[in-house]
Amino acid sequence: MKPAFLLTVVIVFISIMRLNAQTKVEHKQHYFSFNISMSDYSLPSAIKDSTIGKAIQQKDWIKPGNKSFGIGLSFWKSVSAHINFSGTFTGTLASFPANFVKGDSVGQATFCPQLDALLHFNLLHDRTLVNPFLTAGIGAGNFPGQFAAYAPMGIGLQFHFNDGACIILQAQWRKALTAGINNDYIQYALSFAQKNKTAKNASEKKVSKKPIPVVPVQPLVLDTDQDGVPDSIDKCPAVKGTVNGCPDSDHDGIADMDDKCPDVTGVARFFGCPVPDTDKDGINDEEDRCPSVAGLKENQGCPVTNSNKIAATDTMRYIVYFEPGKNILRSEGFDVLNTIVQQLKQNKALVVTCIGHTDNVGNKSANYNLSLARATVCESYITSFYIGKGRVSSVGLGSTMPAADLSDPLQQWKNRRTEILVYQVK
Repeated sequence: MKPAFLLTVVIVFISIMRLNAQTKVEHKQHYFSFNISMSDYSLPSAIKDSTIGKAIQQKDWIKPGNKSFGIGLSFWKSVSAHINFSGTFTGTLASFPANFVKGDSVGQATFCPQLDALLHFNLLHDRTLVNPFLTAGIGAGNFPGQFAAYAPMGIGLQFHFNDGACIILQAQWRKALTAGINNDYIQYALSFAQKNKTAKNASEKKVSKKPIPVVPVQPLVLDTDQDGVPDSIDKCPAVKGTVNGCPDSDHDGIADMDDKCPDVTGVARFFGCPVPDTDKDGINDEEDRCPSVAGLKENQGCPVTNSNKIAATDTMRYIVYFEPGKNILRSEGFDVLNTIVQQLKQNKALVVTCIGHTDNVGNKSANYNLSLARATVCESYITSFYIGKGRVSSVGLGSTMPAADLSDPLQQWKNRRTEILVYQVK
């Protein structure tokens, strides 16, 4: 064995493998090839004994009869775009000359198995039609009675075809590394391979990244009471209902929880109750000019006097105005109310109805409450002068009976009022 040479080969081989491991691999492909080989055991010995020129001039190296025939199988693997690895098993019907194998002075013909591990360095890209390459590696064989290691070094050509077929030509000088053989030898090989034609170099292959379809996840909708209203917006999630998920017993569109008259159909402005008819004369307070005294429809809800005159014509109407959003009497309002108090004291037959009104600013519910509060303020002031509470009544109508155009902000002050009706009942 030649230690220095073997050590060099091993160091080079390890360095190449480590360098390649740190290099980004463009593609990985593997395939098998069938090989036919011819081994020349004489030419290297002739070159060693004389010169290369004289050995070639003898022309013995071109005679097929001086070659040993072999067949083999190789496994190829691409480790980068420019480096391939191959492992090859070859069986050769060898005809060894004298003194080639250690201890063989006459020469012999026998079967010789060999196993090689090689790296192939492509000059061009691995998929090029004709691609030259250099080869280096290590191998071992069972020569007659001797085990020997050697270092193959050589050149080659790869021919690629459109259908994935590949023909590989190689010529290797096999340097003897151990004492099992006395000389180097040459091997010529012709290989046939069928590559996977769908496998392409990463630089040539256009990767089509199809978007992964996103399946929408349907949100889980909880409806505990099974009334068709999701719990997230159901104000009564444990009880079936029709108004925001809540029950509406009288079917007036107002949930029972907000309905002050849940068993009687009503309207929203009176919190689910019907429009009131205080005097029970069949005319609701919104249309009754005498809401606290039963009257006739044709007399606008007021009774008829003994003189057969319609009391409505004798009704005195007073108006008290308020600031926006307030139910506090203004100073001039006290004068009006004091006048009414004096009339009530002078004539015990007179009664009063206070009807509160608002503009249309704000929601309806708040406006009805404010209108009733304005009417009640007037009622409370009048009764504070010892006027019987049975002679004074109050009702709030919100913004349902405006005295001025609700769309005109300059006229809205006329709607912020309480009308006080003073009339006689006999």
